[in-house]
Amino acid sequence: MTERIGGKPPLQQFTGPDMPSRVPLRCLASVSLVAVLGATPAGSFEFGTGFDLIQDPQTEIEGLHRFHVGREIAPGLSFGQSIYSAASGDAGGAFFWGFEMVRSVPLSGALSLNLSGFVGGGGGAAQVLGDGLMTRANVALNYAVTPKLGAELGASWIKIAGAEIDDPALNFGLTYGLGRGGAAEPLPLRGVSIRATGLATSGTNRNGAAQADMALAGAEVAFALGPMTELTLAGDGAADGAEGYMQVLGGLRQRVQLGPVTGFAEGVIGFGGGGLVDTGAGPMVSAGAGISVPLTQWADLDLMLGATTAPDGDFSAKTAQLRLTRVFQREARATTPGPQKWAYSFGISMQDAGSDFRKPGAPGAGNPIMQESSADMFLGERLYLTGNAQTALGGEVAGYAIGMLGLGYEMPLSDRWTLSAEAHLGAAGGGGVNTAGGPVGGLRAELDYAIHDDLRLSMGLGQIRALKDGGFSAPVAQVGLKLPFETR
Repeated sequence: MTERIGGKPPLQQFTGPDMPSRVPLRCLASVSLVAVLGATPAGSFEFGTGFDLIQDPQTEIEGLHRFHVGREIAPGLSFGQSIYSAASGDAGGAFFWGFEMVRSVPLSGALSLNLSGFVGGGGGAAQVLGDGLMTRANVALNYAVTPKLGAELGASWIKIAGAEIDDPALNFGLTYGLGRGGAAEPLPLRGVSIRATGLATSGTNRNGAAQADMALAGAEVAFALGPMTELTLAGDGAADGAEGYMQVLGGLRQRVQLGPVTGFAEGVIGFGGGGLVDTGAGPMVSAGAGISVPLTQWADLDLMLGATTAPDGDFSAKTAQLRLTRVFQREARATTPGPQKWAYSFGISMQDAGSDFRKPGAPGAGNPIMQESSADMFLGERLYLTGNAQTALGGEVAGYAIGMLGLGYEMPLSDRWTLSAEAHLGAAGGGGVNTAGGPVGGLRAELDYAIHDDLRLSMGLGQIRALKDGGFSAPVAQVGLKLPFETR
């Protein structure tokens, strides 16, 4: 009989009582998805959100929340990315990230049939061993409540390599702008932010010890619902205090003009966990208020105080947040001067695992295969800010994830060839990888070949390493597709 610690399921250990096994560090792992939401051109995106309730669950993952954003590539057919996170049971911190295709077939009147397939990777909450590859096939009936909004009911089959999950699930959810005779007009993009959050915590962690204070880093996009009202979508990961913690949140923000600055209040809901943080099944609720100070015509510094809690767990905290925001739309002016240049990339990479790659005693062998996504926001004609997120598909490192922010510089070589150089800082962990606490850095060179104006084949070579002594260092090779475009 295995003893339960602090009322929670026991967690395997690699080296000591403070180092949980298989708890993924997803730090910034949703940065790319969040940035893509902000970068998607007008009239071409859709949202999906819902829940899969696993029938006869054999793990602490009893249900998953789905958050999807896709771009229409043909009438009724979209391709994009999704995050699945634990939503019922006691596995807050289990996240799976990957690619999803959705086909909508009109039936009659407001009713349509939606078919979708997902492939990605992840793990966490000590529930997934091995590769962490997740696949999901879904069929659902969608009823158009309005031309933009649909309600969905269906069934799916979910399989996760390395977990006792190969089961049917019932699912229900909502879609926005999917298969309604052409994509609905998108919400105007108000701003894209990078943000840092400090948490003064209370409660105990999953081992029954006092929860340490935490520092988070992440990204956010805000869409304008009205002159002073915004829809926000954000993702954060632990930079200190809880290696492996991640949260994905959405909410509403209301502003009021206060002379040269604006005040705001906001409420958000979402899912989080990992790093021994006791979020129970994973749901999170947060609220806060603050001010936005204009730094330039198109940049704000935002300061906010608030609180966050996990209703199903023993975690709560007082929060202080700092955001640096690239503003695309202000109340008195609806357009920026000229188009904004972007690039979105997705592909597969492999890390060459040396003798220092895994923690002492960690199982597994071989080279990790990662799926990765990047969103580049150009600050000029060639210099750009990039966000990169990766999760494991193979290599026996289930739960291994990377999230990084960086700077890049693009150098055209000819009409079709472009060379880029990037430098990254971020965090990584999970899957028994020897990240020495989480902070990582990397360098990469990418060579792109333009198949046509808005599609490039991208190939890259680089290096990623832990920034603390004793951690891993690994060469990286990458191949994928890059989609350059502009928004106005």
